[in-house]
Amino acid sequence: MDPSCPPFPQAPPLQLQPGLPGLELPTLDLERVVGGEDRAALVAACRDLGVFRVVNHGVPGELRGRLLELGQQLLGRDPFELKKARPGYFWGTAALQSLRVKEVNWLEGLHLDLVPASSSSSQVGDGGGEGWIRIRALMADYGDHMAYIARKLFDALAAELGLDTQQTASYLTERHGFLRLYRYPPCPSSASCLGMEPHTDSSVLSIILGQDHVGGLQMLRDGAWHDVAPAPGELLVSLGDMMTAISGGLYQSVRHRVLASRPSTERLSCCYFAFPQEDAVIEAPSGISSVYRPFSYREFREQVQADIKATGSKVGLSRFFTAASRSD
Repeated sequence: MDPSCPPFPQAPPLQLQPGLPGLELPTLDLERVVGGEDRAALVAACRDLGVFRVVNHGVPGELRGRLLELGQQLLGRDPFELKKARPGYFWGTAALQSLRVKEVNWLEGLHLDLVPASSSSSQVGDGGGEGWIRIRALMADYGDHMAYIARKLFDALAAELGLDTQQTASYLTERHGFLRLYRYPPCPSSASCLGMEPHTDSSVLSIILGQDHVGGLQMLRDGAWHDVAPAPGELLVSLGDMMTAISGGLYQSVRHRVLASRPSTERLSCCYFAFPQEDAVIEAPSGISSVYRPFSYREFREQVQADIKATGSKVGLSRFFTAASRSD
């Protein structure tokens, strides 16, 4: 038994159908989005798929490569008994470790809250040895790039939706999001195991950096799962539930999952999640009819936690439909 592998419980085998190949995702140039040339393509991607690729994003290749390389070294090398004591380490679920989840996934990872530099030293600098201090510092550096990208994309969408200045500021707190570095260890029964169960993100935007040569990510499209091919140098942006609510249902949060890694390989990825202010009242701007009632992100987050505690899984935005939407 690999000592680095968490003690995953034996789960009943799943009947996983192979993903359909060739899901074509739009590729957008970030600078052209900011300049307005690719704004229509951004809106189309948000309405149709809820996911797109971004190039010309400005994140140094050396930083991206080092982050994944060091993450793979640490998570794949250190014994589980040592890793579980590291600040921010989790395994089996990407949800809060204190919550009972229905499915234990074949994954482990490192969580880092992005906070102002003056208060980040306790996360970046304490515990775990030199390698773990360096990986958290790399994640914090990478998070600065993610915050810039998220703000540029959101400002473009806010302008298209007609959000006012207060909404544009409070609906995305890009520098107070978090990063998760995921490792999907090789699974002996990978054909019938999931690295991450089907879900939508609760974020406004999620930005995914994955290994160039390893697949496993799948998106749900027209009732079927489709493989998302790795794309060297590109970032993958997916909309979360909060963006769907902000747009009144015009933009789609994408349902996705990750297959467990095959015995001969493993997947590593880093995902950035950005959220609104806790007390921001989420509602579509004037002129857009929404299927959701107004609610705060705090209310949504607390409802998700209550649902997971009660049922083992997230219910999500359907909890916040208007009375008219429910009757339909």
